[in-house]
Amino acid sequence: MKKLSVFLAVMAAVGLSAATTANAANNGKLMFKGTLTATTCEVLPGAGTGGGAAGEINVDLGNVSFRDIGTFAQGNLSTKEDIQLLVTCNGGGQPDSVKMRLVASQGSGLDLQEPKLLRTSGDAKGVGIGLINSNSQLMSLNGNETIDADFVPDGLGNSTATLDFAAVYVLNNVNTVPGSADGYLPFVMDYQ
Repeated sequence: MKKLSVFLAVMAAVGLSAATTANAANNGKLMFKGTLTATTCEVLPGAGTGGGAAGEINVDLGNVSFRDIGTFAQGNLSTKEDIQLLVTCNGGGQPDSVKMRLVASQGSGLDLQEPKLLRTSGDAKGVGIGLINSNSQLMSLNGNETIDADFVPDGLGNSTATLDFAAVYVLNNVNTVPGSADGYLPFVMDYQ
């Protein structure tokens, strides 16, 4: 009887295996593509900007009164906080320039009232966070507009680019409520 039980168990396992194989008829392939380079680039906080965890740049917008900010059309940028990022590359095949894209959809998201602002989290209502380019213009945060800089070689096989811009609270036409107003904004560096 033991031999028959073992035989039936083995036959059931073979049958289950065949049934599983028969049901797994969908085929496909993974396509991988990439580029390797001898160049290593690092993004670090510059003047007036603090470092956080690996890959994070901290920007403190401070304690700001609603009366000191306005809509972007009003042009009140007195509470803006300057941001400087230093991009340093070393190794062979140095890039000539860098373009930084801001992708709000992968972070706090775009403000529902004013789509050029970063949505804030926290208790405060009535504001978003705007990023200001070097021409004092409110930037689009949808990943299409870039902050650009050329690399400057140091003669030792390294090169550095400096990205300068600013952040500011901007009213978004919602009734204001005081409190914390935080946000996070992922960025992508494109080297050329």
